[in-house]
Amino acid sequence: MSTAVVTYLLIVMGGIVRVTGSGLGCGVHNDWPLCNGALLPSAQPTAIIEFSHRWIAALVTLLVVVLATSAWLTQRRHRRLVVASTVAAVLFVVQIVLGALTVKYRLPGGVVMIHLANALLLLGVLVYVARFSTATGTRSAQPGLQRRLQQLTLAAAGATYVLALSGALVVERGAGAACAAWPLCGDGLQVPAGGLAAVNVVHRVVAGIVVVLVAVVMVSVLRRAAGASRFRVAALPVIAVLALQVAAGALAVELELPAAMRALHIALASGLWALVLLVAIAARAAVSHPAAAAAGSSPREALRTPIGAASL
Repeated sequence: MSTAVVTYLLIVMGGIVRVTGSGLGCGVHNDWPLCNGALLPSAQPTAIIEFSHRWIAALVTLLVVVLATSAWLTQRRHRRLVVASTVAAVLFVVQIVLGALTVKYRLPGGVVMIHLANALLLLGVLVYVARFSTATGTRSAQPGLQRRLQQLTLAAAGATYVLALSGALVVERGAGAACAAWPLCGDGLQVPAGGLAAVNVVHRVVAGIVVVLVAVVMVSVLRRAAGASRFRVAALPVIAVLALQVAAGALAVELELPAAMRALHIALASGLWALVLLVAIAARAAVSHPAAAAAGSSPREALRTPIGAASL
C-alpha cells in the first residue's frame, strides 16, 4: 500500500510543481538530476519545490523496485501480481524518461500531458496490486453486484481518468482564467466558439457528466452491496471526494485561481481516480470470483498484502 500512497503524493507534488511554475526551479540548462548544477537546492521556493518532487520520485523508485523484486521472488504462483508489479515498474521507467524530457525540453505541453497520463496509469496499477494482493481465503458472495454494475464502475473509472486529463489540458493551455464565472463561462448562457474559453468549457461539461455518472454508480453500489462493508468503505469516500472536488473547482474560479486551490483540485482529481478504480476492481472481483467478495472485511484487512507492507 505504501507504494500507491507515495506515488499519489508524487502526483500531487507534480501538480504543485506545475501550478507554482517550479518545473524549471532546478535550472534550465539540462541539469537533471542536479539542481542548478548542485546536489542540493538553493533557498528559492521554486528550487525547493522541484527538488522535493525529485526526492519523492526517488522514494517511489525504491518502492517500485522492492515491489517488483518481491513479486518475482516470492509471489510467482500469483501470476496476476507478478504481471501487475512488472507493469508498474515499466510504467515508472517511462515516467522517469518523461520527467527528464520535460526538463530537457523546457516543459513542452505534449510531454507534460503524457507525463500526467502515465502517472495516473501507474497509480492505477499500484491500486490494482494493493487490492488483489489481499485476495486470499474463501468469503461470502455478493449476488447484488451484478455484471452490469461492474461494467458501470469500470466506465466510471475510465470517465474519471478522462476528467483528470481534461483538467490537465486546461492547465497546460493556460485556460484556467478564460472563464471568470462558475458554473457557466460568464453571465449569460452563451457558449464560447473557440479559444481558451472553449477548452475550459469542455472541461466543465466533461466534469458535469462524470460527476453525475460517478454519483449514480456509487449510490447503486451502496444500494446493491448493502451487506458488504468492503464496498461501503470504498464507495463512501468516493462520494465525499467527489463533492469536495466540485467545491474546490468552483472555489478555484471564484477566488481567481490561487495556486493552493489549483493544487488541491489536482490532488482531489488524482485521489478520485484511485478511489473509483478501487471500487471498480472490487466489483469486478465480486462478479468474476464471488467467493472472494468480502462481506465483513475491515479497511485494514482489505489492504493487507502477503508480499509485505514495504512492497506496496
